[in-house]
Amino acid sequence: MKKPSPTKDKVIQAAVNLFFQKGYHATSVRDIAKEAEINISLISYYFEGKQGLFEAIVIDHLETKLNLLQDCHGESFHTTIKKILYYKMDNYQLACFVHREMMIDSTFLREVLVTYIAKEDYLWASILFQVEDVSDLSYEQEMKLIQLKGMLQAPFTTPWNQRDERRTKDAKRYFVETYTAHINRCYGADSHQ
Repeated sequence: MKKPSPTKDKVIQAAVNLFFQKGYHATSVRDIAKEAEINISLISYYFEGKQGLFEAIVIDHLETKLNLLQDCHGESFHTTIKKILYYKMDNYQLACFVHREMMIDSTFLREVLVTYIAKEDYLWASILFQVEDVSDLSYEQEMKLIQLKGMLQAPFTTPWNQRDERRTKDAKRYFVETYTAHINRCYGADSHQ
């Protein structure tokens, strides 16, 4: 993906901040333009409106996560978990906003999530169980996959604004290390570390 222009990046950052704070539906295009300190028409120019901006943000986030998983091919389960958690902590507002919005039913999310969830399930199944086809998973393996994905989403579904874990580099590192160790204990030898 090519790097967005500085103005386009300002719009994205403003939208993520407002979507995180107020939610997608409570945020207006005017709010985003004011936060980004740009002319409102630039949102239509770059994204064809608020829905286009929302879709671009969500797709970029999901693609980045999939690329991280693909790049972790051959690395340990422990390392993969840490990389995913660091990405989410470094993009805390984005991760919270996307996870929260993914719980709301919409045509866009149904269409996009089917593709991304299938790819994500495939990648995690290959990391966790060394299978190439998700349909080869046993019922128990399917449950472990659901549990893992839930564990990786849980810290980002409800904002914990006052927590130190997202404020400093050391606090983020402590959270990632502690939470990764917890996930590793839950998966033990099944994680093929």
